[in-house]
Amino acid sequence: MAVLIYIATGSNLGLRVDHLDRADTEIKRIGRVLRTSPTYSTEAVGMADGTPDFLNRVVEVKLDPPWTTQPEATMQALLDIERQMGRTRVEGAVSSRPIDLDIVLWGGRILDLDGLVVPHPRMVHRRFVLQPLADLIPNFQIPGSACTVLDLLRGLPDSVPDIAQWPNT
Repeated sequence: MAVLIYIATGSNLGLRVDHLDRADTEIKRIGRVLRTSPTYSTEAVGMADGTPDFLNRVVEVKLDPPWTTQPEATMQALLDIERQMGRTRVEGAVSSRPIDLDIVLWGGRILDLDGLVVPHPRMVHRRFVLQPLADLIPNFQIPGSACTVLDLLRGLPDSVPDIAQWPNT
């Protein structure tokens, strides 16, 4: 059975778009990248003044067996990609990074596993996840919710920072 997952990707260090492109290539270890959203520039909210902006996008992936039945192993494969691309995670710390890979949706499933909660619990408050996700699947109903991706995006309060398509046209 085919399993589609959606991975939010972000970078704010170095050649950001090159990092996103490389991550798209590396993600092919777990499946076939079907579509990639447009790229957006996002202010580094909650970080020190002068912190570089993030570039963000969402990637739609059709998982290969055996990944379809191993969400924890799939997340570990993504963490391995992050590490190989130079990311150092510090528990509880928000820091700049060459790459960030988060599974935000796993088909229509709800997962609550050690190290992996899907739908991603913070995505509903993040324009930089919801907008690129809406570019791919606007009418997808979020598992465990009566809302679609587009409903959530339209319902964001004005206090949630705007994003801009990148490169600016």
